Amino acid sequence: MNRPQHPRITPKVMLYALCDAAGMLVFASGLMWLVRGETLFIPGFPTSTPSAVLTAAAGIALMVWSAARILRELAQGRTSREER
Repeated sequence: MNRPQHPRITPKVMLYALCDAAGMLVFASGLMWLVRGETLFIPGFPTSTPSAVLTAAAGIALMVWSAARILRELAQGRTSREER
């Protein structure tokens, strides 16, 4: 019987996962300012509501981009294994 193969985690996928984690932190920083008016990690960043909204949006964009790249890499790895 054929057992399902697990996807290979390559250095590229790990890099995208780190970008995804960074996006989560950026998003959390912006959201923390919007909800509580406090900074999360870096004192003085963000400093205003518009910068917090921009920070949250940038975090979401980074998370979506990196998640799409992870899925793309895993799909490419799967198709290359299926061709063998």
